[in-house]
Amino acid sequence: MLSIVQFQTLREAYRVGAALRLDEALAKIGNPTPDMLVESAVMQLSNGDRNIRVLMLRVLRHQRGERAMQGVLAGLRDESRRVCAVAIQACPNYLEYRGIVLQLEAIARDASLKRKLRRRALSMLAGDEGRMQGDLTEAVDQSLRRLMLESEHRFSIVFGLARLELGARTQSLLHAFAVSSAPQERDMAARALAGERIVHIDWYADDADLHAEIMRRCDIAHGRMYYWLPRNGLPAESK
Repeated sequence: MLSIVQFQTLREAYRVGAALRLDEALAKIGNPTPDMLVESAVMQLSNGDRNIRVLMLRVLRHQRGERAMQGVLAGLRDESRRVCAVAIQACPNYLEYRGIVLQLEAIARDASLKRKLRRRALSMLAGDEGRMQGDLTEAVDQSLRRLMLESEHRFSIVFGLARLELGARTQSLLHAFAVSSAPQERDMAARALAGERIVHIDWYADDADLHAEIMRRCDIAHGRMYYWLPRNGLPAESK
C-alpha cells in the first residue's frame, strides 16, 4: 500500500503548473501500477482523518475504472461537507456511471444540505465544474431530464448547458428549453443553439488582451463574470 507521503507527492504532480512532472512523481514513489494506486487510495477512504480522505479523492479524480468510481461514490456519500465537495470535483471521469450520477442528483435535491454544495453537484451534471470535454453521458442526460421537471433547478440547468459543447444530447436538452414558457430560459437556450456559449471571464485571466476584449465586445450573460462568446471567436465590433 502506498504511504500518505507518497500520495502527497503524487497530488503535487497533479497541480496545475506543478514543478514535478507526473512521470517523475510516479518514479519517485516506485512506479505503482494503476490498480495498486487506486486500491491504496480507496482503502484510505475509511481513514478517520477527513484530510486524508480529501487527499485520496484528489488522486482518484485523475484515475478511471470501476474500483476508482467506487471510491469517488464513497466520497459523495461522506458525512463531511468538505470531503463531499472534493468528491464532486472528482467526478468528471466517472459521469458514465449511473451510481455517481444518481448520487449527484440526490445531493442537488437535498434541501438539508448547504446551497453551495447542492449547486456544485448540479453544476457537475450541467455546467463546467471541471467536466471533461464532449457530450453529456446517457446517465447525465436522463438525470437532467428529471431535474428540469422541478422549477428550482431549471435556470441552473439551462445556464450550465449553455457553457458546454453542442453535443447531440446537449442540443436536445437546449431545444426543450427553447420552447419554455419562461422567457429567460427560452432566450438563453436559443442563443446557445444559435452559436454562442457562456464563458467565465476568469478563464481568460492569463491573456490580458483577450480578457479585456471579451469584457468590451461581448454581452453579459449573468452577473459581472459571465459573458456570451461566439463559438467561433470574438464578435465583430459592435459595443
